[in-house]
Amino acid sequence: MNYVQAILEANKARFTIKQYQALMTIAKHKRYDYRKHYESQDHRIPYLPSFKQRVEVKLAVIGLCIDSISANDGSSCRLYSIIPLKQNAPDL
Repeated sequence: MNYVQAILEANKARFTIKQYQALMTIAKHKRYDYRKHYESQDHRIPYLPSFKQRVEVKLAVIGLCIDSISANDGSSCRLYSIIPLKQNAPDL
């Protein structure tokens, strides 16, 4: 079990059962992956950007976020992963 999975497991009461299971599907990957890959693996994720909006506040409370970066393949696709929030972020 990796760090993200351990944090999710310890805080699973904050999420609905469907949200928790979908987050664990994403957390099992230790690297960024395409949105379509996650959506095809778990029916609880019909559209990842929408799912991200629903859980981002709950994730922030436990120090995690769903991060997205541009795929470096010339397409406009995004890659997603659950990562820890930066601990030394400057105060705004």
